[in-house]
Amino acid sequence: MLSPEEKMNYRYTELRLDAMIGYLNDDKINLSPVFQRGHVWKLKTRTKLIRNIVLGRPIPAIFIYKEPSGSQYAYNMVDGKQRVESLILFFGNEKAGKMSIPGWAKYFSDPKDRKDVNFAVDLPEGKLTCGQLGDAVVAELGEYSFPTIEILLNDQTTVDEIIDLFVDINQEGEPVKRFDVVKAIGRENPLLQSVFGLVAREEKRGRDVRYKSVSNNFTRVLKQLSLIANVPDGNAKVDRIWERLLEIVFFLRTSKHRQPAEILKSFMRTREKQGAELEPRLSRKERRRLSALFDFLAKAYHAGLKDTPLATDQPHFYTMFTSILSADLLAQYKSKDLQNRLLKMAHLIASPPTRGPFQDQIKKYMELSQKQTTHPGRRAERQNLFVEVLSHLEPA
Repeated sequence: MLSPEEKMNYRYTELRLDAMIGYLNDDKINLSPVFQRGHVWKLKTRTKLIRNIVLGRPIPAIFIYKEPSGSQYAYNMVDGKQRVESLILFFGNEKAGKMSIPGWAKYFSDPKDRKDVNFAVDLPEGKLTCGQLGDAVVAELGEYSFPTIEILLNDQTTVDEIIDLFVDINQEGEPVKRFDVVKAIGRENPLLQSVFGLVAREEKRGRDVRYKSVSNNFTRVLKQLSLIANVPDGNAKVDRIWERLLEIVFFLRTSKHRQPAEILKSFMRTREKQGAELEPRLSRKERRRLSALFDFLAKAYHAGLKDTPLATDQPHFYTMFTSILSADLLAQYKSKDLQNRLLKMAHLIASPPTRGPFQDQIKKYMELSQKQTTHPGRRAERQNLFVEVLSHLEPA
């Protein structure tokens, strides 16, 4: 049982919309604490929220806190970022006076996020933007009150406790992903940050934090994966690249198959229980091995591997990668020979044979690639079959 001095307390209050806009204009609300995500709401969700506000309907409470040691901000946002961003985009600078947000653009650095500014909302009177609302309606909107829960912190409160709360209250709608938490808790972890440095850099633009993907063979190869290529948001795309590369680095470092969730959980343990594999930054040797493999794959993709399941499908890609590492295939085969073998393997996977010397192996491999694909035992079995078939393929 936590003592009153150790636990977080809460104050239930309200915050008027015009006061919220005033805080935004005066840079008094931090919408991007370390654990917050990017702009994850779609326009449809934003319009639904604003419609409810204009019609005077209640919406869920927002959670805010002040840092005990003081901060440049009046408040930090724990829960409610997407709702407040919806307000920023709706009001924009269409109206003059205290219900305008002249600096709205500093909260959205990406043009794709800015395009929805001054969006219209379906109302009983028709589809209207903020600028089309009458002055009396806008004035009344200023008096709309958000239910607000202020978290009362003390000097013993840690950012981890706030993150725990953030996760607990964000499991509906757009649930918090485990990687969001790992980024926050492990923001100073040397391995996590050195892997990030291979694929992206962080940029602060106004009040927004964006990830800028770097152009190299790490990102060129990983962006071919369907689960990355199909993500429109830049930050989310970098997160997926980062997470996939982290999984590869773990195998490189330990030669053991791990479920992705277990890898991320290891970052969420206390420092004493994390394990040695999380401690050091990437070594020069590890970087050289990674670079050699990604350089090889970039050339193989250019030679035709790019549009095959080995490049686009996560289970097949992972198996190809760990097979090359575990069997040291770059040393075993000449580059062109290995490229041709991989192309033939990709063809067998795309069109499994119904007869011939590899029928049974490919059939078993495909079964292992369709269910429980991240199970360590199934990953190892898939890898063994991959290396076995590859060794018997004749180069062109």
